[in-house]
Amino acid sequence: MVMQTDLNAPAHLQFEPMGPQGGSQGAPSDVVEFPSLREAVHWAMTNEAPAGMHAVIRTASGDVIDPGHLEEIWSSLQGP
Repeated sequence: MVMQTDLNAPAHLQFEPMGPQGGSQGAPSDVVEFPSLREAVHWAMTNEAPAGMHAVIRTASGDVIDPGHLEEIWSSLQGP
């Protein structure tokens, strides 16, 4: 679960290869910094990831949010 303080704290987004590391999948992308986790989640959910990659976000507290949790957080930020 994401801490409430992380929602407005800086976050880092990076696209990482899907599946096992290595092989022809490629290396992770450069890290993109966002002023808040809210903005990073919004960007990850509204922009298409490069082929064979998925978004991973690191919060200010050090938690790593994988694609499965991105959907959950995105839904909670949208409200009822």
